Amino acid sequence: MQPGRYNITVVNGTTFTLAPIWQINNLPVNLTGYSADMQVRDISNNLIVELSTANGKAVISAALGQTTFSLTPTQTSAANLPAGNYNYAVNLTDGSGNVYQILIGAFTVSASVVH
Repeated sequence: MQPGRYNITVVNGTTFTLAPIWQINNLPVNLTGYSADMQVRDISNNLIVELSTANGKAVISAALGQTTFSLTPTQTSAANLPAGNYNYAVNLTDGSGNVYQILIGAFTVSASVVH
């Protein structure tokens, strides 16, 4: 299975939300028993930020096949999320430990002009 591609831009100091729905044959996959992880990494593969069900920055709506990843304005501030160009991937892991990469793309963080 090839992951979908979606490029993201986040502005420092703003709320960030991404809520992809995993579908197969146009039907949502039931995510009961799954965990979710979204990692943002720089070109050297250093972890910049992680949003997961384990750290509370991701919430799964199992019947909808949806995972909502969120960061607060404080978490996207320049002090916590430096402006730059990164890459990200979203992985879902089922109860048996099978990992599915469902989404990848560029993750651009722009400096805010409002301070």
